[in-house]
This record gives sequence, structure tokens and C-alpha cells, in this order.
Amino acid sequence: MHNLGKVFAFLVVIAAIGAAVLTSKLVVVRNSWTAKSVALRKKTAADAAKIEALELKIDALRGEVFRARNLWGDFWSNVQTNIQVPDQGILLVNIGSRERLTPDLALHGFELGADGSSIYRGSFSPMEIADGNATLKPNFRVTPEDVAEWKPGSWRWRNAIPSGYIENIDGQLLAVLAQEETLGDRRRTLAGQNVLLEQANEGLKQREAELLGGDVLAKSPLVGTEFRDGLVPTIERTEEERNRTLENVDELRRKVRKKQEEIDTLKSDNAALARKLPGGAPTEARKSSR
Repeated sequence: MHNLGKVFAFLVVIAAIGAAVLTSKLVVVRNSWTAKSVALRKKTAADAAKIEALELKIDALRGEVFRARNLWGDFWSNVQTNIQVPDQGILLVNIGSRERLTPDLALHGFELGADGSSIYRGSFSPMEIADGNATLKPNFRVTPEDVAEWKPGSWRWRNAIPSGYIENIDGQLLAVLAQEETLGDRRRTLAGQNVLLEQANEGLKQREAELLGGDVLAKSPLVGTEFRDGLVPTIERTEEERNRTLENVDELRRKVRKKQEEIDTLKSDNAALARKLPGGAPTEARKSSR
């Protein structure tokens, strides 16, 4: 074999060995990239669900931002608010004409808590507006129970709230009014029943006095004793008087019987003495003949 052929044969062997080594490495790299591709596809699917959830959350936040900027109107936060007339729910707030308050402007009050929470207290209208303060009256019927829950301090005031909130609040107010009317009806019914109960108690007291006696009965001597002292005491006194009369009658009967026995004894003694006298027998005969 020619030397050049030997060189080519050696190079072919070297190339074959290098190709085998590179092929094995290629298989390892291909398998590694295949595993990474599968893992990336799984991660992409999981990330797609997360991205969709985040997009929904972003849309909701954008909606809240839009409602906060466009539907809630202007607001004044940390406004000192005091209850001026508790019976009528009239408030005094430290905002006025400088904050562009006008008589036809409806203000919605939110009482702020120490933790940053807020409680909606209702819609109010300005009564008097000064440069740095204003007096507000409620646009709804207030009760002492409602005002008792209000706390003076920092409130947030808005000149508009979304219509959905207003409808919900109006529905709740109507429900509260209906409950108040029902409560008022029940209280009036209870008051009427209490009056009837008092009348029944008075009637019962009168009937008990008529039976047992009492201060409510007439004390005039022109009426019968049963109407002055009660029927039961009168009957008891009458029975006691009857019992005493019966005892007296029984005592008189015993005395009469005793006297009769004494008379009969005297008669017997007289008859015996008469028989002892001379001529007593004919006398006894004449007496018997009579």
C-alpha cells in the first residue's frame, strides 16, 4: 500500500473514532435539550394560567381605579366631624366654601376607624356654609339609636358614590323603615294590651274587694254591709251571729228543759204531799176525773 493510502486509512480511523465520540455527546445533549423543552412546556402552561389570573386581577384593579376616579367624585379625608344636634342628626364639619361646598351639594359621610376602616353613615345636605366649616343635616330619617352609634372625629366626605351603592343603601333604608313601622305597630299593640291589662287588673281588684273587702269599696252607711266590707266578711259575720244565736237558743232550750224538769218534780212532790193529807185520795180522784 502506498504511504499516502496508509495516511488516509489512519485519518479515516481517527475520524470514525471522533465521530463515535461526537455522536454519543450529541445524543446526550439532544436528550438534555428534550428534557428541558418538556419542562419548559410544562412551566409555560403553568405560567399561562398564572398570567391569565393576573390579567383578570389587573382588569379588576383597573375597574376599581376607574370607579374610584370617576364614580366616587371628589373627597375630603380626615375631616373633623362633630355631632351638633343629636336628636336631629345634625353635624358640624370642618370644610366649607373653601372646599367648594354649595347648598345643593349632597355629601356622603364615612366614619373612619382607628384601623383605617370606614363605616358609611348616610347622605347629608349643607344647611349653613361658612368659609371653613358647614352644618349638615341628614337626607334620611334618623333615630336616637342611629345617632348613638356615630362617633365624632375624623370622617371622610365624598360628593358622589356609585349608583349601585345608592340603590343598595336605599333598599336597606326601606327595609329598616319597614322594620321600624312594624316595631311601632307592635309597640302600639303592646301599649293597648297593657292598658287592657291594667283595666283587667283594676276590675280584678274591684271584684276581689267586693268578695274580700278593701279600700276601693264605698264606706257610706247608706249602702249594705256587703258593699262596704265585702261579701265574704259579711257572710262570715252573719254566720258568727247565727252561730251565737243558735248557741243562745240552745242555752235557752236547756234552761227551759231544766225548768220543765223542776216543774215536773214540784208537781210530783205536790201530788205526793197531797196524798199524805187527810182526804187526799178523793182529791186525787177528783183530779184524775178531770
